[in-house]
Amino acid sequence: MNVYDSANELARALKESREFQNLKETKETLAKDPDALKMAQEFMALNVEVGMAKYQGQEPEKEKTEKADKLLSILQLNSDAVAYLQAMMRFEMLMNDINKALSDVVKQVLGDK
Repeated sequence: MNVYDSANELARALKESREFQNLKETKETLAKDPDALKMAQEFMALNVEVGMAKYQGQEPEKEKTEKADKLLSILQLNSDAVAYLQAMMRFEMLMNDINKALSDVVKQVLGDK
């Protein structure tokens, strides 16, 4: 089995997955409201920053946390934004599961398992 062929097959399977298709569709719908799309993307970026700070054992900046909370409150009023954020979360869960499977293989080589 060629690893590169398997990687390309995985990429094709991801593109055909329900999670990817739903994410693509909800993003296209939300893109009809550029302001809402921009807010959703800003919220996700802030969420990543806050999450990284917590992961590193740091207290996230209060302003960023408050801004993320405010954006989420606004976005929750828009059903297309909610659908997009939910689709993004499901796709991220799928990607995390795939990354874990790959990481487990690497851990076997490094002796961490």
